[in-house]
Amino acid sequence: VLRAFGGTFSGILEPEVSGAIEVLTGYNEDLVGVMILTESGRSLFSTLAEGVEPGLEASWEAGLATAVRQVIATSDPLSRISETGGSRYLDVLAPVSSQGGSRPIAVRYVYGYGSLEEKISGLVFRVLMGALGLLALGTALSAALSRAFTRPVRILSTGASRIAAGDREHVIRVDTGDEMEHLANQFNHLVRSLREQQGHLESANRELTEANDQLRELQAQLVRSERLAALGQLSAGVSHELDNPIGVILGYAELTEEEAGDSDQVREYSRVILAEAKRCKRIIAGLLDFSRPSHGEKEVVDLMVLIDGLIGQLREQRAFKGIEWKLERCRFEPIVLVDPEGVRQVLVNLALNAAQSMAEAGTIEISLRRMEHGGREGFGILVVDSGPGIEEALLEKVFDPFFTTKGRGEGTGLGLSICRKLMEEAGGWIRAVSGPGGRFEMWLPEHPAKGHGEERVTGDGDLTGRGHTEKSSGRSTG
Repeated sequence: VLRAFGGTFSGILEPEVSGAIEVLTGYNEDLVGVMILTESGRSLFSTLAEGVEPGLEASWEAGLATAVRQVIATSDPLSRISETGGSRYLDVLAPVSSQGGSRPIAVRYVYGYGSLEEKISGLVFRVLMGALGLLALGTALSAALSRAFTRPVRILSTGASRIAAGDREHVIRVDTGDEMEHLANQFNHLVRSLREQQGHLESANRELTEANDQLRELQAQLVRSERLAALGQLSAGVSHELDNPIGVILGYAELTEEEAGDSDQVREYSRVILAEAKRCKRIIAGLLDFSRPSHGEKEVVDLMVLIDGLIGQLREQRAFKGIEWKLERCRFEPIVLVDPEGVRQVLVNLALNAAQSMAEAGTIEISLRRMEHGGREGFGILVVDSGPGIEEALLEKVFDPFFTTKGRGEGTGLGLSICRKLMEEAGGWIRAVSGPGGRFEMWLPEHPAKGHGEERVTGDGDLTGRGHTEKSSGRSTG
């Protein structure tokens, strides 16, 4: 077009110019039409359809003539996007260099989006068809790969979940002959190593726990032994010094009571002195028993026979008239090497405490179990009464010397301390446990050459149902 103008526009449109513009319009299918405008905005030539141009004028807010003058003055093109008749257009105004001419002009190009939208629609259609094809192909490939890859992965995932849940014996089996099978074998090897390491850790943890328990027990025994040794020395000295004066007081109190005559007040005072002096005598006797070692002869004893005979003796005593005795007979021979009098003293003390806590009316149950403690075989004895029981905070404190929950004049607080001392001298132990009613557990070592039975309890010191009993014994009432 510029060549046709030759750099100058005379105001007359030559046929060759209009021909060149028509060729340009026909060549570019997106170019709807072209206008040549003077600097005042007057149209010299236009190939736009009559129905298109009026609708495009509204896109130029200040008017087309103003836009033309701005383009010629600034030599910068302007463009607008307009919509008319349901179609969108790109309206461009561009200056044309005069190249020495005296009359500058502007060219207006109007591009339609129709062919572009058709191309976009075609492209979208082709993309959708390609996506559907790829989806179908992907589905087919997924089905094929599921047998070759997904299934082994699913087996590995399921196996890993079972192992993570704690099933260390599970073995993952993948027979594909490729890397997945190799991975499964390596995973199984890892689990075997983990299982072995866990076994070693559990064994070491058990040994450490047992060692800690033994250390705590030895430490507690050492503290008790030191405390009781000091208390024993003091008690022996004090008891020896007080025994004779108390005897003299008792003697004179008895004489005073006999010679009181008709004086009720003197007789009452004498009785009080006698009662308190006898109480002092009991405390001194308890101190002496507590402080001096036992010299009883050890014998091979059947605990069931000993307990059965002791119940028969206690049942006839006044303090136990309202007590119902229950002895659970075992299917084994609980043979031990002990001082029988010491064991009787322990059981009698526990029975007296139980009778007092139940106000001499209730039930006392005694049962035996085979039980291991500290790596040694032995027998556990459980004594349970229907009384109020012992508070958990006092379970260990009740064995302290002079500690008692009884009222004044009902106890010295030395009974359970002497029981613990006697059981430790026999090679066993005694302890109070929490639960319904009063509960005491004891343990004595089995005689090396005796005592083979069917029933046993695993674990250290568990007589209250927390351990595992392999065979239960029958129950009968003694």
